[in-house]
Amino acid sequence: MGRTRLVLLTVAVAVLGVGSPAVAGGADTTIRIAHRAGALYPYDPSFEGGGPTYPATLVQGLVRNCPDGSYWLSATLEQDGLPTEWATTARGAGEVLCEGGTGAAAMPFYREDPVLHPGRARVWFQLHSNTDGSVLAEAAATVRIPG
Repeated sequence: MGRTRLVLLTVAVAVLGVGSPAVAGGADTTIRIAHRAGALYPYDPSFEGGGPTYPATLVQGLVRNCPDGSYWLSATLEQDGLPTEWATTARGAGEVLCEGGTGAAAMPFYREDPVLHPGRARVWFQLHSNTDGSVLAEAAATVRIPG
């Protein structure tokens, strides 16, 4: 009887010690999008500046459990069912640096007509590998643009 318990205990410890494949390989990379977007600010999309400005907002997210390195962010925002553009000069736009398992994902958006306004919008983030373009993580959320 004692020997049977010892064998069962040994098997249980061995199974618990190995764990599941997900645990053994580490947690999956995730993105958590902040549900409150940044306040609207004026953005001039013209090449030289001096053009008309449009309301823009910044959406931020936190990347967790990502391997150290550089990644690129694919980001989309829709308000009232209409798409928006990135409010950026493209220098470093969409770059996400992961260090110590975390990184910051952020993208500013604007739209010319109709312009962005306070209220709800839907946003999608995808984190891609710089080496092969594969998707490491993706998330979608409804955000609130404050008035």
